[in-house]
Amino acid sequence: MLRRLLILVLFFVSPYCAAEEVNDLYSAMVPIADQGSSARERGVVEALQNVLIKLTGNSKTFQSTRLAPYLSDANGYVDALSFEDLPLSVSAKDSQSDSPSFGLRVKFSRSAIDLLIRQAQLPILPSNRPKFLVWIIRDDPTVGRGFIGEEVAVNSAIDSGDTDFLTRFDRAMRSRGIPYILPTFDLEDQLALSIEQAWNLKADDLALASQRYQADGWIALRFYRTSTGEVRGSWLYEAGGRRQLNDFRSEGDEHFLAMTVDNLLDRMTQSFSYIPRSDTNELLLEIYNINSYSAYQSVLKQLKKLEVIDSVDLFSARGNQIIMSVEAEGGQELLSNALVRSGRFRDRNADIEIENQQLTFDWIK
Repeated sequence: MLRRLLILVLFFVSPYCAAEEVNDLYSAMVPIADQGSSARERGVVEALQNVLIKLTGNSKTFQSTRLAPYLSDANGYVDALSFEDLPLSVSAKDSQSDSPSFGLRVKFSRSAIDLLIRQAQLPILPSNRPKFLVWIIRDDPTVGRGFIGEEVAVNSAIDSGDTDFLTRFDRAMRSRGIPYILPTFDLEDQLALSIEQAWNLKADDLALASQRYQADGWIALRFYRTSTGEVRGSWLYEAGGRRQLNDFRSEGDEHFLAMTVDNLLDRMTQSFSYIPRSDTNELLLEIYNINSYSAYQSVLKQLKKLEVIDSVDLFSARGNQIIMSVEAEGGQELLSNALVRSGRFRDRNADIEIENQQLTFDWIK
């Protein structure tokens, strides 16, 4: 059972899986003690908190004073409620209830939540999200330093400690709606990055070893346990053109991973989120390789999926080129990044500074 579980975790984070837009951002499953009205009300509030954290990219969103005036009736944002069996991935530790025995699935109204976020001027992390490569290094007093997951990837061996850690790490990342991959730990990885380079958080070495995975950024997380049971460690990341290093400590395993992931992602996602504005930028978007009406329809559908775009209209069409007039909340750079990350547009002017606010892309069929 442990072997099957860990293989599934590694499969879903394989670097050979294509990055996809993150779905299910407007619903959450939370554990509750019973099906009574009081437990249900608390569950709705907890689910709303989880959804807002996923949508904004910040674990402290619910503490915002700007949000308080809109939270008097959490049920007003609900589309549907259902009671379900509690999944194994949701443990009692994740709940405020003493003995959760039911799962409450809450689906919120997308339009109502989007309006809430804009009214409260909260950040927006678009659903077309960056994918991060994650290196995890543990210093164990018995076996020494090693990459978590390496034995499984290389030798198909099972380590119950690695299994538990990777399962909890996966749950923490999924709860934030953040795609990630783990290294394959093949010969190329072994030649590119030693365990000592990783443990010492050598940024240039980590960046070089991470290039092959073509992720939007990378994370290196190292930790060890003291003789008193305290967990100490550091993380380093590179994303959005910046690097940042920080230390952490926790009294024990129970909250160490979720707390560390939250603090790390709160900082990383700042480079990919934006604050919605009442005024928008009108941009001209030039797109090539549009050879049919169905291709035009596909482009239009893809553009309407991007949260940064408020409206889009056809400006002109000639040959295999169309020009779209786009109103974007986040400005030119954010729109350009969102188009490239969608995997359907190739930037023709990636290395050229554009001053006339016209963006030029090839449509990737």
